[in-house]
Amino acid sequence: MAILDVAKLGNPILRKKARLVSVQESQTSAFQTFLDDMIDTMREKDGVGLAAPQVFQSVQAIVIESDENSRYPANPALSLLVMLNPTITVYSEETLEGWEGCLSLDNLRGMVTRSQKIHVDGFNRFMDPISMDAEGFLAVVFQHEIDHLNGTLFIDRMQDFRTLTHLPEYNLYWSGQQAVSVSGVGPTET
Repeated sequence: MAILDVAKLGNPILRKKARLVSVQESQTSAFQTFLDDMIDTMREKDGVGLAAPQVFQSVQAIVIESDENSRYPANPALSLLVMLNPTITVYSEETLEGWEGCLSLDNLRGMVTRSQKIHVDGFNRFMDPISMDAEGFLAVVFQHEIDHLNGTLFIDRMQDFRTLTHLPEYNLYWSGQQAVSVSGVGPTET
């Protein structure tokens, strides 16, 4: 497999709405290899999620996993999930606030408010339907990655830019502070 380059803030692909993946496309060996490369890239970069536009493919595909991730010891383990054409169909009114980061915004963190619970519909890598509820950390990761498919970055969701910080300063001044949060979501970089 290959480790893919990650698009950085300012690249127009990150602001573009990604197109749907067709059944025919999903069944090609090239597309399946691309999904495997996304997984390898996410793991190599120590992310918990990755969206296709972040690796220069404007298609609606995300990968999520946080098993044995030393960067997120307080967060629940999430088994590998590949989802195509995901849509959040329900957002709870209950919210949580937590630190987010992004592989496309190197070394930045910011406080973001997200729905505590969501419902997601989509398809697995072979286009079998998937429907699931998510809450807490997993809900945040889903919202972050699906935002990427719509050209939205976590900084677009920030309500107070005074919390935008570089990672070294986050580690020095902010990491010990717990945000007002339902689930205690810590910093996430997806």
